[in-house]
Amino acid sequence: MMFKILTDAVDEKLALIAPVLRRIEQDGQSADLRDLGSHLIRALRLFERNPGIEAAADDLYAAAAALVGENMKLTQPSARGRRLLDDAHRRFCSRLEAAADRLKPYEYLVVPDFSIRQAA
Repeated sequence: MMFKILTDAVDEKLALIAPVLRRIEQDGQSADLRDLGSHLIRALRLFERNPGIEAAADDLYAAAAALVGENMKLTQPSARGRRLLDDAHRRFCSRLEAAADRLKPYEYLVVPDFSIRQAA
């Protein structure tokens, strides 16, 4: 286990999600979608249950899944699909950052980084 400032942990998780979303925008496949799902689960574990963050994560995953579906059918994903993914990503980032800012009294957080297989 590693002790981290919560905002640093959030920034780290968001930095891991961004390149996966870029791959999905360019020509993402289902493997990229699995990577996104595991990163989202790890980001959600930073906080106690928060319906707003969970809804934003669901929206981001759904937008990414729709874009991967377009990638499989079309030669180039639609501008609308990319815009929806971008909007969902911004919303997810803002929800995580806002939640981290609200927890100021708790300066440090223990962030266990278990693999998905261990968590299940």
